[in-house]
Amino acid sequence: MKRVQDDKPPRTAEVKAWLDEEISAQKVRYDGIVEEIEGIQEERNGWIARFLDIIQNKGFNVNGDMRRQITKEEIPSRPDRPDADKVIW
Repeated sequence: MKRVQDDKPPRTAEVKAWLDEEISAQKVRYDGIVEEIEGIQEERNGWIARFLDIIQNKGFNVNGDMRRQITKEEIPSRPDRPDADKVIW
């Protein structure tokens, strides 16, 4: 059975050139974001440690002023792989 989504309209050379330009610009922006995030990795690790400390000791608001503390057993362990903090978007 033929479906509408199976037929792609042909792209003109102008559209292909525009797409290539946009894709390369996005890759440049992404590489910049990755570089910036990797540059503050130690600071990010501090943020994560502080967050985990807060939710285990102080807790977080579940509903209104009701607080719930997260136990150590509920905290997932950090993955042991190089891309654990990879920037994905």
